[in-house]
Amino acid sequence: MSLHDERHPLTPPERDDKRPWTHGGVAPTGTWADVLKTTLQRLITLEHSQTHDGNRLFLHRLNKDLHEPNLKLAPFPAAVKQVDHMMKRDNADAFKFSKLLETDPALEHAVWYQANSVQYSRPANSLRGAIARLSQDNMWRLITRVAIESSIWHVPHMQPWVDQQRLHAVVVAEVAAHLANQVRCKEYVAGLLHGIGRLSIYRAAVRHRRSPAPETAFVIQICHQFYPVIGVLIGRTWDLDPSIVTAMGFHNAPTKAPEAGKKSSWMIHIANIIAYTAAAEAEGLESDGREILAQMKGVRFDMEEAFDLAHDALSEAEAFIAAQHLNAENQSA
Repeated sequence: MSLHDERHPLTPPERDDKRPWTHGGVAPTGTWADVLKTTLQRLITLEHSQTHDGNRLFLHRLNKDLHEPNLKLAPFPAAVKQVDHMMKRDNADAFKFSKLLETDPALEHAVWYQANSVQYSRPANSLRGAIARLSQDNMWRLITRVAIESSIWHVPHMQPWVDQQRLHAVVVAEVAAHLANQVRCKEYVAGLLHGIGRLSIYRAAVRHRRSPAPETAFVIQICHQFYPVIGVLIGRTWDLDPSIVTAMGFHNAPTKAPEAGKKSSWMIHIANIIAYTAAAEAEGLESDGREILAQMKGVRFDMEEAFDLAHDALSEAEAFIAAQHLNAENQSA
């Protein structure tokens, strides 16, 4: 699904997995300090038990990154906070949106891309004209998604893997917002960020330089175990809404989620299954997702409608990422 042919040795191999959503862990409850302390202790214990130097050094780097005040990540995008503030104060307009788009070329490209889609008979002739074609809620979604992707989702030498994570996240976000029956909602943000903990893990994994590389299977194992709790640490560092943070940590086991974030955790859990299943169906692969969803007790939603939306979101996200790569190539030419 990516335009890039290079494949980093640590890229997880493609597998015929009918239930990929079952491999993730669950974050512990407690204060930020307690969760951090527990996580660091687990990583140290694992580090000391390793006989493979690459695995041991990888865990050491990850532990060191989590000791940093910002967890060695960029700050939460200011554009996301600003557009949310504008919408809550109900003072958003084309001028304010255009000023916000100036802060990141990726945002401006995204608006031009959306405003010049095939549904319009002629291209927009100005940025404000492009903005006028999109609803304020759609502008909120576009800025929220693209600002997060542009400023945060980067792993050196692993762009195809990053693209896959972005694709999955945006489909989860779209489906979660659909299940919540809202355009602008916390579930959308939680969907975009539910797997962000993987970012820290793979950034630590690829940074081996002249030291031995970790084993691919070991990195996958650590990612499954730790990405939810690292996501919680990231969410709390960014001071995100508690329901978003809870969904990031408990979407793999929503029954264990604290009451305040249980509903959002269930939304992301269901959307995650739908997104994985839609991706498998698009590739002609088998998946148990529809069967699992049909057997869920107390969960009611229009499954066909949700899957139609997921497939549409997947196709649109693939086209958008391809357009971003093409734009980047043209800029560098």
